[in-house]
Amino acid sequence: MTGTVELDPDGTHLLIRFPYREDLVAMVKDLSGRRWDPKQKVWSVPAKNVAEVYDQCSRHMFEFGPEIASLLAGTLAIPAIKKAPKAAPAQGKLALPTIDALADQAPSEAGPSSAPTAPTALSISQLNTRVRDCLRDTFADAFWITGEIVDYDKSAGREHRFFQLAEKAPRAQRPKAIVEVALFGRTAEALLPKLAQGEPPLTLRDGLEIRALVKVDFYPASGRFQVIVQDIDPSFTLGKLALTREQILRELVEMGLAQQNRMLGLPIPALRIGVLTSPDADGWNDFRRHLEESRCGFAITIFPIKVQGTDLKPTLLKGLRWFAERESEFDVLCVMRGGGSRTDLAWFDDKDIAVAVAQHPLKLIVGIGHQRDQSVLDAIAHSEKTPTAVAEFLVRGIESAREDVQERGVRLADAVADLLADEKNRLRELTRSITRATTERVNAANRRLANAGRDLASQTTLRLSHERSGLRQTAMRLTHSSLRMCEHKNTALQQSDTRRRLLDPVRVLQRGFAIVRGVDGRIAPSVTRITPKQSLRVQFRDGYANVNVDAIEPKPPADAQANPTPES
Repeated sequence: MTGTVELDPDGTHLLIRFPYREDLVAMVKDLSGRRWDPKQKVWSVPAKNVAEVYDQCSRHMFEFGPEIASLLAGTLAIPAIKKAPKAAPAQGKLALPTIDALADQAPSEAGPSSAPTAPTALSISQLNTRVRDCLRDTFADAFWITGEIVDYDKSAGREHRFFQLAEKAPRAQRPKAIVEVALFGRTAEALLPKLAQGEPPLTLRDGLEIRALVKVDFYPASGRFQVIVQDIDPSFTLGKLALTREQILRELVEMGLAQQNRMLGLPIPALRIGVLTSPDADGWNDFRRHLEESRCGFAITIFPIKVQGTDLKPTLLKGLRWFAERESEFDVLCVMRGGGSRTDLAWFDDKDIAVAVAQHPLKLIVGIGHQRDQSVLDAIAHSEKTPTAVAEFLVRGIESAREDVQERGVRLADAVADLLADEKNRLRELTRSITRATTERVNAANRRLANAGRDLASQTTLRLSHERSGLRQTAMRLTHSSLRMCEHKNTALQQSDTRRRLLDPVRVLQRGFAIVRGVDGRIAPSVTRITPKQSLRVQFRDGYANVNVDAIEPKPPADAQANPTPES
């Protein structure tokens, strides 16, 4: 609550109280006749300016005392004004008095005077009073009007509700016409519970189209025109809601989307649960508690949304997109609200929301109302009565899957036991067959082995005899060959030793030969290696002689020796 507006005890001034805020102080300072009382710390404004005060303070969500509504409605004492005679108005039209007639009623402030008087004029209050009287005479009886509720939610919960009814053309952005509406506390106390307890229940809210029984009212102090609600026809509103719902469903059928999400299979087991709901709702707490108490191992992810009002659509569409982008991380998506009146649930009856749900890749489970209150989402997705019923459905799915697994396990165990028994019997028979066959084959193999042993012994003895004879012959051949080889090697060694002795340089020198060496000690094997005047060292058997070469006479070739050239 921002502040309060009350009527002072003497009924002459309005008292405005609020905690200090610069914007509110600036607002009050713009009010006509305002005055600050420093002792009481309150602003006071003349009561005649109630309309101005209400217009300004209601914008800041002030609370108004019950007397303020009476002032606004014109039910407090208003100075009596003599009415001018007027003709009966035509039906549906206002018959306004002439200026002359109104002038006759204007009070004289100058008193008797012989001076010419100024032209008379109506005061604003006189004009507004006449307008009010004309409206009341023209619309003497209550009548029905239809329109869409605007700004009702701002005054919801207060004693007196002030809002608007708007006439909207199809697909138009702005209303074609609006009228101010007042629903006073006494009427609201009787009417609203009757609507809420109806079958089906109805709750007023913004955006709802209603048919209301009203009376025209005009407040002269502010020139405020409004209608005062006396009754509301719930069948009109509910019929409109049903018509909207049916229209959306028809369009979904034409688009081929009516059963698309409903036909999606539910993963088994469905343990990864996505939730679109308000975290402050009791239904969410009941849903979560029920799943946790089941001890089935659910993993729950909530995306907070608004579950009624104008914020429902954008937040719900955003949540649907969020889960669609993470399709692989979830098994099922739950949209929950937890009851409410038919008009509360009507926020879900939106074509964009319906298309998003129908095309969603995840299987949707809806728990936004009771069985008697069906929305579009209940018709195009799997529907349960309440969030608790949704939780029970998920738990039943897990328990059913568990029972199915257990039943399959029992059947599998029985089948395996039967199979093992059959295989055990077959194995027993096979073991006996193998034992018999093995014994027979072992016996036959033993007999063959014994025969083979005897044959091997005789063959081995014969083969050893042959091998011994061959070894003896080979030994004799090797002995003869070795002796011959030794004699041959001894002869060769003797010959080699004889050549060695004959070629020994000492023996060659003893036979009268000499060895010619150069001064470097190397043997000179040919005269081609010697040059004239070269010093040589000649080795004899008994010493050395150093000589100098005077001339070299090479040995003529073999052909030259055979055919010497005749001397000339």
